[in-house]
Order: sequence, then C-alpha cells, then structure tokens
Amino acid sequence: MRAILVEQFGDPDMLQVREVPLPQPTSGEVLVRIMSAGVGPWDVAQRQGRFGTELPYIPGFECAGTVVGRTGDAAGFHDGEPVYGYIGLGGAYAEYATCRPDRLAPVPMALALWEAGAAPVDLLTADAGIHDALGLRRGQTVLVTAAAGGLGHLAAQLAVHAEAHVIATAGRDHHDFVHKLGVREVVDHYDADWPQRVRDITSGGVDAALSTVTATTDGAIAATRDGGVVATPAPGGEVPAGRRVQLLRYQGPMDGGRLARLAPLLDDGAVALIISARFDLEDAPAAHRQVEQGHTRGKIVLCVNDD
Repeated sequence: MRAILVEQFGDPDMLQVREVPLPQPTSGEVLVRIMSAGVGPWDVAQRQGRFGTELPYIPGFECAGTVVGRTGDAAGFHDGEPVYGYIGLGGAYAEYATCRPDRLAPVPMALALWEAGAAPVDLLTADAGIHDALGLRRGQTVLVTAAAGGLGHLAAQLAVHAEAHVIATAGRDHHDFVHKLGVREVVDHYDADWPQRVRDITSGGVDAALSTVTATTDGAIAATRDGGVVATPAPGGEVPAGRRVQLLRYQGPMDGGRLARLAPLLDDGAVALIISARFDLEDAPAAHRQVEQGHTRGKIVLCVNDD
C-alpha cells in the first residue's frame, strides 16, 4: 500500500510516499481503509523529533475511512461501515491502518468521509477541555484563544453551545470568521495588551480560559480572574507568583464512545467542522508547511483514497 513514511526527522520534505506492507490487524483490532487524515501541529512536532517516536514511522493521529472485511464484527462495525477516530500516535497517512475499535465511532451524517478525518483529535480535545477540565457552566465567562484554528474553532462552538459568555482571541483577519461561530467578542491576540482588553470587557477577568496554543497561555492566565482556571493541551505557560489561578494541563482522549456522543452536535449544526485546505497524500509536505505557517481557519485534511 501507499503511505507517507518518515525515515529521518527534519523539515516537511521528510514526508515521502513509499510502498509499505499492508498492516495486519491483531485480535481485537479493526482494519480501516483510510479516506482522509487530519493534519495538526502534533504531526509537525512528531516529524521534528519532539515526540521521541522511533524511525521509520507513518504519521497521522486521526482518520476516517471504512471498515475492511469482517474485522469490526466483534465491536459492532460491519464491513464497509464509515468510521472515524483518534487512532493513536501515528499510522493514518496511509491507504490502510489498524486501530482498536474503542477509538472509532460511526461517521456523523453531517460529515463527508473526505473531511471527517480532520475532526477527531481536535473535537475530542475541545470537548475534554470545555467540559472536563474547565467544567464550563451556563452563564460563566470563558476565553478561547486562537479561536480560528483547528482546536479553537471547535472549542468556541462547544462553549457557545454550553451557553457561556464566550470571548475569543484571533488575528484581526479572522475576527469575522470567529463571530460567525457564535462568539460575541473577539480580541486581537497580536496586540500586546490583549489580556488587559479581556479583563476590561469582563470587569476583572474571565472565569475560565482554554489556551489552545503555547503562545497564548501566559496571556490567558493574565486574562483570568483570581480563583479562575486555565486549561491547555499545549506545553508552556506558568502562573506568576501571587496569582490565584489554577493551570490544568490535559490531553484529548482516544475515545470512540465520546465521539459517538458528540455526533448529534455535528448533525444538528450546533458544531461545524471547518476545512481550510485539502491536500492529496503526496502533497503532505505542503500540508505540513501550511500548518507551520499558522493563520488557518479550521482544519487541514489529507485525502488518501478518492472513492
């Protein structure tokens, strides 16, 4: 089968299409014919050697495709069923991948297979941040940073759905985009004084904040009131001495059951997955370069098989 194989850490040109053996599912695994795979900053970090991954490896943490053969029978998936999931720390940039069935869920009706592969990691991470780490409640004020990005645009919509008062940060060119997600107030996180702007809007700081990228974590802490909480899946950031703000670090769960529970939000239109760019498998280097440049609206997806 065709797959992206990384044989040396480095720049995006390390992402090369190779012929590799078809993976063989072990007992309890599902074989998936991949239609699409999401591309995110975690893929870039892994390619640069920051995850300690052994070489060679096939990138790709998330995917959508169809169950092949009778491999899903024990887990309730039938041959040819469309599924998607956060499958692990690699393997999705390929025509086929194996996966534990508890990491997969049926693809929501609202998503086409070519786009669904871009949803799982950020959807699960956004939900875990908003509902588990922050425990967001109706009427609370919450800050979502970099709300135009892959994680941010989903987290902002989940916070709006929770009936919180949502404030977001985004580059000025993305303010209209973020407003269309249902966010009332958007501040420019390229302005040095944006945390104070958030404090002014909220008369002293937000109750909670989700910092989606390292560069905004210190600002999110500064924009949060004493007694508040900041959650982030990103490294970096520190609570200054004398501030009574709780900083929680968390990761999105590899949980197909949670994906299934979130499906109605996608199908009802409460949450929309926005695809900013679509690349073919052989164009994976270009996809990584776009992630590295940032300033994207929504997610980037690799289309692996066409049918």
